[in-house]
Amino acid sequence: MPTRLWVSGLGFPRRAGTDLTTGGAAFRRPAGLAAVCRLLPVMALAALAGCATTGDDDASAQRARPAMDAALARLPAAAAGFERDAVQDVAPGDATAGKVVEYVTPRRVAVAYVFLYDLGRPAVRDADLPPEVERAVNEATALPSDRTGRQLSVAQRYTVPARGGDLSCAALEGNFGRTRVERQVCVGVADGRFLRVQVTMPSLAAPSADARAFAAEVAGAARGGETAPR
Repeated sequence: MPTRLWVSGLGFPRRAGTDLTTGGAAFRRPAGLAAVCRLLPVMALAALAGCATTGDDDASAQRARPAMDAALARLPAAAAGFERDAVQDVAPGDATAGKVVEYVTPRRVAVAYVFLYDLGRPAVRDADLPPEVERAVNEATALPSDRTGRQLSVAQRYTVPARGGDLSCAALEGNFGRTRVERQVCVGVADGRFLRVQVTMPSLAAPSADARAFAAEVAGAARGGETAPR
């Protein structure tokens, strides 16, 4: 009988300046100083333009980002053998923590969670991913202090190809009591939000679900791909 798994839960040169005559002696501004003086206003304008561009980009991305309900509606009713279940707030009262959607296989042999969140950023970008990947992996290996006999550690790092960009993933292995388990945690960006996909299942000779296929399907749907009707 399959194990039922319940999981709780990521410058240009210029010549010297004009002669200034005092008592018959000629003085010239050093060429380097003249160049710096000329460049300072240009550099200031460039810096201002850069700030304006970044701000404009963030504002544009925020306007283009779908509302949370619309983003959740993109997630499929079923993917890679998992069926969609409940939607919950990750942290009630904190909108920046986002929402989480649970997926399960028959008899809850494997359980998956799909998180969408922004941590208060107006627009999440690929450059924001590296520290968030590490945070997700640390949280995925952390287990409740009141649950003894549970441990997980990173076994492998890899990427999962998906529509709209690869996901950064880690495979974890360990034990929940006497049950050997494996967990996959993947992180990517979906329309200005972080997307985290976590799958946990027993370690069996014949895996009960395809965690990589599930992550790829869900990521593609979250980024605007076709979803199964609900």
